[in-house]
Amino acid sequence: MPDLHKSISPLIGVTGAPGNIGTPLVRALLRRGARVRVLARHPETARQAFADAPPSQIEFGTMEFGKRQTYLDAFDGLDKLFVLRPPAVSQVSRDMFPALDVALGAGVRHFVLLSLQGADKLTITPHAHLEKHLGGNGAVYTFLRPSFFMQNLTTTHLPELKKGIIAVPAGNGRTSFVDTGDVAEAAAIVLTEDGHENRAYGLTGPAALTYREVAEIFTRVTGHLYRSTDPSPIAFYRLMRGQGAGRAETLVMEAIYATARLGLAKHVSDDLPTLLGRPAHSIEDFARSLPGLD
Repeated sequence: MPDLHKSISPLIGVTGAPGNIGTPLVRALLRRGARVRVLARHPETARQAFADAPPSQIEFGTMEFGKRQTYLDAFDGLDKLFVLRPPAVSQVSRDMFPALDVALGAGVRHFVLLSLQGADKLTITPHAHLEKHLGGNGAVYTFLRPSFFMQNLTTTHLPELKKGIIAVPAGNGRTSFVDTGDVAEAAAIVLTEDGHENRAYGLTGPAALTYREVAEIFTRVTGHLYRSTDPSPIAFYRLMRGQGAGRAETLVMEAIYATARLGLAKHVSDDLPTLLGRPAHSIEDFARSLPGLD
């Protein structure tokens, strides 16, 4: 009797959709003909976000890290799983390890983790803890270690950017900013092609820049004045908390910006253009696509 499970394309679970990475990832997977199960806290919201997707290629399930009752149904039948840590989840050993273990037991054979640039050295970060867990529990994994997302400037930091200010505590440290669309496309490639098992990729843009240089590029390309203010870590904490960010989320951001301040985010890697078969997008490309911020 033929193996019917192997006669159809693998079913890929995606966490973090809709979102900066999840949305373009799902669309990239669909373009590649993959079958996708979007796993979300609110599947109806996700269903609306992908209302134009072919019904034969996409399905929706309820899954929330930390809510163990959602795990079994969410992971049943999956072949591969894209794992994105929600910003509000800092206790990954409590809220994410059990989910990954259930997924492994349910038959997920390849985990693709959206990690963090330098996670192999920044052992205190949640991303490093997730890497260590997946590397030690018998899972087949791929770690994607992106640098700072360009799009964070127009989402997380939009209130300040609308004022012409880039307010992050990164000092004069350089960052190899990366485009979320490029990261999502790379993730889709890793999830649908062989040869990426048990590997880690550093995903960066083509240049390492200070935030002052980013502000200068935004000014030159858009014709609107931008400046970088470099708040102290304490001032940044108060700013983000005042804008409604959670304590744990803000502290993780502080840790990420500390890597830039300490010169740990400046590495430029060839992994992304190698995966994509084309150059990675630059800050200039991103500046040309900036939405109206008035």
